[in-house]
Amino acid sequence: MSSLHSSKDSPCIMLRVLIIWWIILESTSVAQETTSSVPGMWANFSPLGNATEEKSLSIFTVDFSYVQIPFEITLWIMLASVAKIGFHLYHKLPSLVPESCLLTLVGLVVGGIIFGAQEKSPPVMNSPAFFLYLLPPIVLDAGYFLPVRLFFDNFGTILLYAVVGTLWNSFGIGISLFGICQIQAFGLIDISLLQNLLFGSLISAVDPVAVLAVFENIHVNEQLYILVFGESLLNDAVTVVLYSLFKDFSKMQIIETIDIFSGIVKFFLVGICGVLIGIVMGLAAAFTTRFTHHVRVIEPLSVFIFSYLSYLIAEMFHFSGIMAIATCALTMNKYVAENVSQESYSTIKYSMKMLSSVSETLIFIFMGVSTVGDTHEWNWAFVCFTLLFCLIWRALGVFLLTQFINCFRTIPVSLKDQFIIAYGGLRGAICFALVFLLPASVFPRKNLFITATIVVIFFTVFLQGITICPLVKFLQVKRSSERQLFIGEEIHSRFLEHIKAGIEDICGHLPHNYWRDKFSKYDKKYLRKLLLRNYQPEPSIVSLYKKLEIKQAIEMAELGLSRNTSTLSLLHDQMKDINLMSLDNLENLQDLLTKNLYQIRQRVRDRNILIPCCS
Repeated sequence: MSSLHSSKDSPCIMLRVLIIWWIILESTSVAQETTSSVPGMWANFSPLGNATEEKSLSIFTVDFSYVQIPFEITLWIMLASVAKIGFHLYHKLPSLVPESCLLTLVGLVVGGIIFGAQEKSPPVMNSPAFFLYLLPPIVLDAGYFLPVRLFFDNFGTILLYAVVGTLWNSFGIGISLFGICQIQAFGLIDISLLQNLLFGSLISAVDPVAVLAVFENIHVNEQLYILVFGESLLNDAVTVVLYSLFKDFSKMQIIETIDIFSGIVKFFLVGICGVLIGIVMGLAAAFTTRFTHHVRVIEPLSVFIFSYLSYLIAEMFHFSGIMAIATCALTMNKYVAENVSQESYSTIKYSMKMLSSVSETLIFIFMGVSTVGDTHEWNWAFVCFTLLFCLIWRALGVFLLTQFINCFRTIPVSLKDQFIIAYGGLRGAICFALVFLLPASVFPRKNLFITATIVVIFFTVFLQGITICPLVKFLQVKRSSERQLFIGEEIHSRFLEHIKAGIEDICGHLPHNYWRDKFSKYDKKYLRKLLLRNYQPEPSIVSLYKKLEIKQAIEMAELGLSRNTSTLSLLHDQMKDINLMSLDNLENLQDLLTKNLYQIRQRVRDRNILIPCCS
């Protein structure tokens, strides 16, 4: 009954919020018009007041221009938060329609109000603000909590999808659109090949924000999730590099052979340097947190400062900021978590989730707001063929690359998973921001590119985003298991991996985890000794037992229990949600057993080497 009541009230609540927000916006605009318009950012600010012009002391004054920017940003965040709350009042609504679609609809309504009132968009609604402030928290959260083992187990497949697949889509869409532009009846003769290639590069950007917003709700299997999300994360870095190259080429009068070779070198240099910057800043963050045990309060700050600094440094040198901050987050997660306290870890976790959620919500609302305007140019041929080529070239790329990838994979990607990967190529704020960065002097048909981009985004986010969940159920795609694996199941799985690696060694093949084993040796020998404060060379179950005892003692102290609690009372307290063996402890125990199995494997390999020598 309560859900039915909330479902009836949620539209009314959202309508009231929009009306109140519009009233506040109108009042702020009136206040802005009544204030004196002095050029400059700090012209209206005077700590002593304007004593030369005012003859008497005023009791009440309004200076909206002084607080305009932070005031409007705060209003946007408040609108985003209230909209997010309103959607979840009706519990079935997020399962039927993705949250990204609902937020975009709210943005469309607000954009219509702003456009009808002839108000200017807030200052955060521009491309530099998106890339410098809204995108980094999302990539940081995705990289920090990325399932590392699963990601690197499928790293070759993800890299092939992201690099080769993006090149395939960019050149395929660009060349195909250039062929359409050569037909005089469509009126697109003035669009050159380079302009079409640049548009093909930006429209190929699969947005990780949209992918996360959809795929986290449908709970597909782990392999499919990491392939789609990992490809979207690395795809953005490749897309931004291609976009920059074609943008520079479009500004050049003559393109020589040396320029093409320089562009190819830059393509690889931008991504590699971004990764190196992220690794260096991640190691620096880990080394800094080694000495913060006396000042725990700055531990969360160190994580955010170093990660954001890696992004800014990469962008300053025109490297891939997305690759830098994602790599920095992966590096920090491996070492920083063992240096910081439990309270700092919780603070880092929930702060990242909060910033990521707010940024994601604002992005979709701003995308809807910026859609409403008079900066559009419609051409049926260009818009329709753009949408058609995006679907065709992505499907062809996924199916062809997967046929090649399955020849080398132990677990092949099924045909159903291939369809979901192709269907899950959602466009979003990345290509939306890139198309607004195009200089109008170089691209006279910029408004046409904006219109086509918006159509593709809305088609993928709304139609594909809404229908992907029913398609997953209809095709009976393997879903993720909600229960946690037992320790015995995990040991059995790792045991089979070691048996497979031993068979590969006997047959003379390079083991599947060869480079992981090499890095693990180097990590234990050098990095962990340098970066961790209380590093113990050998994994010990006694240390884990001590951690569990300390945590149990803290929980008992908080609840006022004694150490001599009887078994019956402990069982009674466990019924009150006192979980002494939490999921984090189970994961730590699994990692510990994995390390022991790794050492056993190394010892067996050494013995196999020594036995032939002794004989």
